[in-house]
Amino acid sequence: MKRSVAGLVVVFVGAAVVQLATSGVYLRYVKPGMRWMLLAAGLILIVLAVVDVLADTRRTEPADDGHGHHGLPRAAWLLLIPIFALLVVDPPALGADAARRQSPVAAKAADPTSNSWLAGNTQGDAPVALAVRDYAVWAVWERDSMKGRAFQLTGFVTPAKNGTWYVTRIGLTCCVADGTAFMVEARGQTAPPKNQWVTVTGEWAEPSKRPDGDVAALTINTVKPVTAPANPYE
Repeated sequence: MKRSVAGLVVVFVGAAVVQLATSGVYLRYVKPGMRWMLLAAGLILIVLAVVDVLADTRRTEPADDGHGHHGLPRAAWLLLIPIFALLVVDPPALGADAARRQSPVAAKAADPTSNSWLAGNTQGDAPVALAVRDYAVWAVWERDSMKGRAFQLTGFVTPAKNGTWYVTRIGLTCCVADGTAFMVEARGQTAPPKNQWVTVTGEWAEPSKRPDGDVAALTINTVKPVTAPANPYE
């Protein structure tokens, strides 16, 4: 590939990265704290590519040897198609299909006293708003402080077999490559459409038993469809 065309490809890659970071779409792929690293990486790619192309154009072109120069094969321009696609097409965040490939059983909390604040407070009039990942862990491993309480969770719908469905959020350590699904079985209400974001309220329920462990459950009182948050991960 000619260096000028290679530089153009790199410029488009850098522009795509900058576009993702400035538009907020990057939140579908990485954690919020990585925005500035993405911006820096995209700008560096653009600058380096432009500098390289400019330096290449200043070099003296070799004399025509009589055989002619036919330039870049047309098929090579197809390399730009994925870059253009990245600029105009926004792949969705991880959803129900990704969650269903994982077990709904949540690992034991590293800090078993992480919800001690809850155990020391009486239930008020309003349900306690919790992250799905917190409820998924605490409802199983810290059940004594969860029993008899009402909670509010926000996540997307992941349907399962026999009418079972889960309120789900994906947790990230770094990016979608290490995404972990946190799932809470919803009882007492018919499942909304797959991948629909909902805010549910209900009471702690006895976890479901599975061969690989227990699954957190919530007896649902209300289901409210909501718009997906800008950052869909926890």
